[in-house]
Amino acid sequence: MRLCEDKKLVPIFNSADIVSGADSDSICVKGAKHVALLVMFGPSLSGDPILTLYEGATDGAKTAALTFAYRYGGAATGSASSDVLSTEATSAALECTGTTFVSRLLVIELDMASMTDGYDWLTLQVGSEASAGELTVIAVLDPAYKSPALDTVLS
Repeated sequence: MRLCEDKKLVPIFNSADIVSGADSDSICVKGAKHVALLVMFGPSLSGDPILTLYEGATDGAKTAALTFAYRYGGAATGSASSDVLSTEATSAALECTGTTFVSRLLVIELDMASMTDGYDWLTLQVGSEASAGELTVIAVLDPAYKSPALDTVLS
């Protein structure tokens, strides 16, 4: 199996400064069965930013917050257990405590069946609660059909 041939990989957020809060690029998930967001917090994270995943009918629309499943790494990147994920939990507005999430991987997962009919777009909102920090997010879509590399899901 080759990851790039079975899944659609989409970089949707890269920020050197999340203090003011920001939104990810919106992604169209029509035709996907499942999406995972790989969120990597940087080493300077402080404060407790709140992550909210929104659905909408159009690019950029944040109509309704979704409850999502999440897990996070057991230690900072480069440390033993950084690849051992926590027990799954759920949230509609996840407070990412700086002391817990600094330099850690957070995996947000959502089945498309939990979305409202007609709402095909997802946007991740990073709240302005952090006093410092950066993060990167890559979406991994599980397409209903093969050839995920052919079409864009961004507008």
